[in-house]
Amino acid sequence: MSDQDARMPHHREVQDLLIEQMRRDLSRPVWWKTLWGRLSIAGGVLVIAGAGVAGVVLLDERPVSETGVVHCLEGPYRNPDGSLSGAAASIATPEGVIAIDDAEALCTQMWEAGAFEDNDPLSATPTPGVAPTEFTTCVTDDGTAAVVPGRIECSVLRLHPYQPNVPDGR
Repeated sequence: MSDQDARMPHHREVQDLLIEQMRRDLSRPVWWKTLWGRLSIAGGVLVIAGAGVAGVVLLDERPVSETGVVHCLEGPYRNPDGSLSGAAASIATPEGVIAIDDAEALCTQMWEAGAFEDNDPLSATPTPGVAPTEFTTCVTDDGTAAVVPGRIECSVLRLHPYQPNVPDGR
């Protein structure tokens, strides 16, 4: 068997096609220098920057600035319309609404009074409830406290983590 017979059929044409393909591959610009490559890089930078800004906005701790109202949530979720689940509470006196110093204590009272039980709204004596053992205090965009039963990350509810008002002890 000769060397010519051992070659693959159409050896010359296949070799020419392979050489032509290699030339095209070597002359092609690298992916990041193409229009689609540059657009991909720009899009990636925008996504990363947007995620960073959203993280900073949602994760910044805030103090409670509006102490006249407390949102007591019945669970770690929002209503389908985006509003907070549960009820908002304030303490009114003949002199006006007073500031609420301990939001968790107020929500504990609401839980124990049966505010989140399945009661008849017209009943004069609602069924008492059991308060959760742990709460997480978050802050809404308008500065009111939102007390959530259990331990959660406030950003899950699109709320800010609570920053206690610490007196300046310098």
